[in-house]
Amino acid sequence: GYQIDRKGELFFWAHHQLSARFDAERLSNHLDPVNELYWTKPIVEGFAPHTTYRYGGEFPNRPDNKVFEDIDGVVRIRDMLLMEERLIDAIDHGYIVDSNGNKIDLDVEHGIDILGDVIESSTYSPNPRYYGALHNKAHILLGRQADPKKKFNMRPGVMEHFETATRDPAFFRLHRYIDGIFK
Repeated sequence: GYQIDRKGELFFWAHHQLSARFDAERLSNHLDPVNELYWTKPIVEGFAPHTTYRYGGEFPNRPDNKVFEDIDGVVRIRDMLLMEERLIDAIDHGYIVDSNGNKIDLDVEHGIDILGDVIESSTYSPNPRYYGALHNKAHILLGRQADPKKKFNMRPGVMEHFETATRDPAFFRLHRYIDGIFK
């Protein structure tokens, strides 16, 4: 019965701060800020984590110029685009619709908190069936691009684990994308 105060707002704030710090590091090394992720464009930078699971087995690599593929039985690119569209429509209209069809205004004091709950799709999301789990599915989509069809039965990638996700530069591209939806 305990509810975390301002969980959705903190979801936005924490990821925004991580992205800002990453860009500051890049700028201090004469590099451009990170670009956001697009589901319809390839991920130019590959990633080789060079690390293993605690009890054996390596984290999978992602090749350069990887075009996003559906993850069989888990998430499709078209679903990601649909979730994004629904979220942007809700923001444009200033409200989300809960699972009972009621409007929840986003222009109130806690609007950012509600939006964060919906984008992350935590247990606090008022309508996860309609708005989906954009953030969580994005981590899975990025983590499984090395073997999206499960042909090689590879383990989940670093993006699927909280402890290792920031190792992958695509983490910051993803959160630039998420940040753009919030803004």
